[in-house]
Parts: sequence; structure tokens; C-alpha cells
Amino acid sequence: MTDNTSQGGPFFIGRHIDTWYFDRLPPTARKALAEAAFNWSSGAIYTAWRRSAAGFKTGPDCAARIAEADARQIAKDRRRIWGLK
Repeated sequence: MTDNTSQGGPFFIGRHIDTWYFDRLPPTARKALAEAAFNWSSGAIYTAWRRSAAGFKTGPDCAARIAEADARQIAKDRRRIWGLK
């Protein structure tokens, strides 16, 4: 599935389909992913959460990082698409 957004760069390649990772995330992280404006990789978030990476130690931490990423991407696309500042 392709989106018309400026998302690019490194991506996650896992052993399972994305829903496998989604189902294993904490409920708050799953809710944040489901309500996100962009289609973020649940596999990448699951891996960071499982490894207790900085900012991904708990479900609410993951939800906050997803919200931050959404806000950054919305601002980035807004400038690119509409020429707004």
C-alpha cells in the first residue's frame, strides 16, 4: 500500500505480518497506532518496546512517541503539499 506522504528512509522487515506485532503491543500502544493519522509500522514499535528502547519502555511511552511522530509527519507533509509554514 502506498501513501502520498513524505515518509521515507529506513523501514522494518520482520518475520511476521504487521498484525502479529500489533496484537502483542500493550493496549495503549495499540490504540495509538489504530488512531494514528499515518500507517506506522507496528513491527518497528514492537521491537523497540520489547527491547525497552528509550521512549518505548511502556505502552503510554509508545503512544506518546506515535503521537509525536504523527505531529512531525503532519507538519512535514503540510509544508510539502500546501506550501504552508
